[in-house]
Amino acid sequence: MSSNPQGHEESVGTARSAASETSGRLRIAVLVSGGGTNLQALIDRAEKGKLDADIVCVGSDRASAYGLVRAQRAGIPTFVVSYEKYLKGPLDEPVDEALLGSVDARQRILADADAEVRRDRIRRLMAAEKEILAHLEAYGVELVCLAGFMRLLTPFFLSRFRKNDRPGVVNIHPALLPAFPGRHGYRDTYRYGCKWGGITIHFVDEGEDTGPVIAQAVYPIWDEDTCDEVQQRGLHLEHIMYAQVINWIARDRVRLVPRSDGRPRVCIEDPLYREVVGSWVEATFRPDPLVEHRRT
Repeated sequence: MSSNPQGHEESVGTARSAASETSGRLRIAVLVSGGGTNLQALIDRAEKGKLDADIVCVGSDRASAYGLVRAQRAGIPTFVVSYEKYLKGPLDEPVDEALLGSVDARQRILADADAEVRRDRIRRLMAAEKEILAHLEAYGVELVCLAGFMRLLTPFFLSRFRKNDRPGVVNIHPALLPAFPGRHGYRDTYRYGCKWGGITIHFVDEGEDTGPVIAQAVYPIWDEDTCDEVQQRGLHLEHIMYAQVINWIARDRVRLVPRSDGRPRVCIEDPLYREVVGSWVEATFRPDPLVEHRRT
């Protein structure tokens, strides 16, 4: 794993990229910070021919992320961008002040009342994002999929993937948004005493877990469940849902419909949409979570 793939990794990536460009398939990047179980689920579906997109690279903010190992085993190029280098050390290049001001005006992830402190933080995030963008652009990425990537993204990054006013970054969240945003969706759902947990896949916007919802599904929480059991049930649902949503996007089945309140609604143009969503929920009641679901 490196910030500049070499040797076998580079040759595999070159062949993969060339094949993707020739086929016209959607080119996606997956960003991870940890174990990468969602990434593995996507890799498994891709190897079975059930993913209508090519994973052309995997990136992380942590060199120790096991998701990088999963990608390398599948022959997918990887890169690492250390946020700590940018957040704590000196910045090598200045950031355009006009651009910084524009990003600060649009972002909703930092609310520090001290403008200088806030702008310095944004300046450093933008510097890290610039390095990530260089990698993604080198691989011709069209859609960025966050899979446990524990960094908030600024409008500087998000605007690079917005096309025809549609966001180009998606995230999977372990709760039924807008309930329980943030890092601990499973824990917060369990501690609150919910009888149902949920998974949300959404486009990423300028806030934290506030983007337009693409898909949601729920799973039961039984009285005897532990928090770990709730998380395992939810993860099974995550692994089913993410590939399907990527397939909908790849097949151009996802539409953003403007509304009078200014917040667009996502509509899925799939004649089997209701059956698919029903199969997700049904799968969470099966004693064997590995039983095949309706379709991907």
